[in-house]
Amino acid sequence: SKSRSPRKSSNNNVQVPFSGTQNIPPLLSLRASGSLREIVIDGSNVAFGHSNGKHFSVKGLQIAIDYFVKRGHKVVAFVPQFRQKHNQTTNRNLLLSLADKGYVVFTPSREVNGRRITPYDDRYIIQYAAACEGVVVSSDNYRDLFMERLDWRTTIERRLLMPTWVGDMLMFPEDPLGRHGPNLSRFLRFP
Repeated sequence: SKSRSPRKSSNNNVQVPFSGTQNIPPLLSLRASGSLREIVIDGSNVAFGHSNGKHFSVKGLQIAIDYFVKRGHKVVAFVPQFRQKHNQTTNRNLLLSLADKGYVVFTPSREVNGRRITPYDDRYIIQYAAACEGVVVSSDNYRDLFMERLDWRTTIERRLLMPTWVGDMLMFPEDPLGRHGPNLSRFLRFP
């Protein structure tokens, strides 16, 4: 097993162990002015929002993914890994199909002595959105993560898009940053 402690290289520079976003390549070619931002969906928030908090609705997740795919966006939804298990979702096969197509990424979870241990998936969502300068789709205000890092704060302040559900109809505000901010179409693009 490799050690995660810093080690000296032959030129006396310290090699820093993995720290989050080092493995995410720069997406500069996708950040041209006017190009579409990547959409980063808070899978649990959107799925439970669709069912008014009753259950994890994979149908709601698919509706949200389809909405943005039809607009031409790259889309990824973060979902806790335990949702793959039977009885943890409304449609396990659809969830796995969305993952196979690359639309769903499972955040880690494990069981130890019958107890589920699940890292905080909101950190994955905000970390990834900050790295790719994407738009987060969620009704969560992420107040608990707001002060952790400057790039996370910028993501939460400027690139959070809150959905509204009316049955199976997914709606977004035409003015996501308020009356004097950009319209939805401009909000979803790089300036």
